[in-house]
Amino acid sequence: MENITIGIIARDEIIGNTNFQVVTKNNLKYIHNKCNYIALLNYDNSPIDTKVLDKCDGIIIQGGTAVYPYHFQIIDYAIKNNIPLLGICMGHQLIGLYSTGEKDDKSLIKIDNHYHKDKLHKIKTVKETVINSILGDELEVNTRHLEALKEVKEPFKVSAISEDNIIEAIEYIDNNHFAIGVQFHPEDLPNTENLYNYFIKEVFKRKK
Repeated sequence: MENITIGIIARDEIIGNTNFQVVTKNNLKYIHNKCNYIALLNYDNSPIDTKVLDKCDGIIIQGGTAVYPYHFQIIDYAIKNNIPLLGICMGHQLIGLYSTGEKDDKSLIKIDNHYHKDKLHKIKTVKETVINSILGDELEVNTRHLEALKEVKEPFKVSAISEDNIIEAIEYIDNNHFAIGVQFHPEDLPNTENLYNYFIKEVFKRKK
């Protein structure tokens, strides 16, 4: 196990009649035994204590449904302190919203053909991007989201799109930072471990 710590932002979940903030088991699948990890829990939606963020060598924002101000605080802190960042589904959308200066999900576009629990769809990656070097030119991904990014602004760029032009991956432009967002759920796919391995490598390289 490498001596690095990954912070995973918990998401809202209602189980029975009780509200929880959880980390799904599959979000640990590809990092298990490769690092230490902690969950960043914020039940009252107050600002995150940066002392907690300082313990993180890398941060994963998993999928979810609720957007909170502290999400953007975490992204901003990670970017400004060069902490590698991996956003999944809603996490990807949050990074994209951060790039445009939006602080809620009202500027996302609604889509009704990208939520089929058991369906896959093809995406194409952009040449000479990090995501292309990790996942190749084309791959099939799961179809489990109702909203998508309308645009991304510098210092981020689009690095993968679906056949119907939905933004499927974004990344930071320069090599001095590592921040990637993917619209799909790589934790639930059998062929995306390389994404996590690359993330872990970048975390280790930039460890404080």
